[in-house]
Amino acid sequence: MLTGATERPDASAARKDGRLRAVYRRELQDSVLFSAVIATAGIAVTSVIACLVAPSAAPFEIAIAMPLVLTGIGVARTVPCRCRRYVIQLGMLIGLLPMLSTASMAILIPQSEPIALGSIGLIPVAFAVFIPHLIWLGIANLVLLVPIVVFGGSAPWSGELPAFGFAATLAFGVSLGANEVQLRRRQQMNSQLLAVRGLYGRMKEHEIDLRRQDEFLFMQQETLVVQQAELLRLNEELETIARLDALTGLGNRLRLNEDLAQAAARIERTGGTVGLLLLDLDRFKRLNDTVGHLAGDAALRGVADVLRKTSRLGDGVYRYGGEEFLVLLHDCDESVLASAGQRYITAIAAAGMPHPDNPPWNLVTASAGARELSQRNCVDIDAALHDADEALYVAKASGRNRLEIHSGPPADAFIRMDQERAAS
Repeated sequence: MLTGATERPDASAARKDGRLRAVYRRELQDSVLFSAVIATAGIAVTSVIACLVAPSAAPFEIAIAMPLVLTGIGVARTVPCRCRRYVIQLGMLIGLLPMLSTASMAILIPQSEPIALGSIGLIPVAFAVFIPHLIWLGIANLVLLVPIVVFGGSAPWSGELPAFGFAATLAFGVSLGANEVQLRRRQQMNSQLLAVRGLYGRMKEHEIDLRRQDEFLFMQQETLVVQQAELLRLNEELETIARLDALTGLGNRLRLNEDLAQAAARIERTGGTVGLLLLDLDRFKRLNDTVGHLAGDAALRGVADVLRKTSRLGDGVYRYGGEEFLVLLHDCDESVLASAGQRYITAIAAAGMPHPDNPPWNLVTASAGARELSQRNCVDIDAALHDADEALYVAKASGRNRLEIHSGPPADAFIRMDQERAAS
């Protein structure tokens, strides 16, 4: 997430950015530590030179320099690990040490005038980094010049006070210039750092957007997979429904045609037999006229349930049309077709569904015609269905509630289907 500092890379934004303040505080600690070492070393070296130049004033010089050196050492040891919030104040104290040393030497040790003037050169080193305002530079110069002017008027070198003023002014200008360079460098670094952070923040936001897009696409893909699976399931259900009779739940004519084609292809390829059992309910129109179509529909559903329960596993049961049903009996030749067909007729009558206008039984009964399908007589499926229908009408004319089987051609009249197709 971009912050206000990274969106507006200027000095005010940098001051509001906590991480940048922490970076600058560490840099300032390093600068104060460097200044403390330089200033302390300079004071110590100046004191040693002053003692050599004026041995008689050595006690005074040591008394002046010792507290300043100890203060510098204490600041150098404290800044890196403690007093982080007061690092600027400690830097100011380090900057004042050379000035205090110069003023004290100039007042108490008149012979150290050249050394005092030379030690002013330490002031820009100490003040160039951490004095951000002119008022602090002015205070530092007052600390240097006021004691010299007030107490050094009677000194032998009092006539050289303009030299002290010039040196102090020069130190002020050098400190100001170095500080201005430091501030410009920091502002440039602020802009660059904030710009980099802004780019990094935008890159992270872009990465988050890409991750969200990937997650969205993944969810869309999962949704698409689920929808495709659901669509396949619905298509399968539709295909199943399209092959079922809506009233009875049995296979319809489309399903019957597909199963008959498969059975014929299997017989032609590997042999075997299939029995066609075509059933028609007796006097069903009278049932609708007598008790109504709802009762007729209930009778159709009841007959379908009986046929479903009576059939073997693997046999097909279909609603052929209206009150007609067809049973496809696998592995059923003509020798067992009669007993299998009679089992269905008996089961329908045994169900006891009333039919007031179907004498003499007054129950729902069915007549049936059967036909065997085999390589011996499976010449044409439509012809086989026609033969079963003719047998059905014979059963109707012979008294109903009975089975008639249509016998195929004799063995010497056997014609293979592939031969018949070739001939045609």
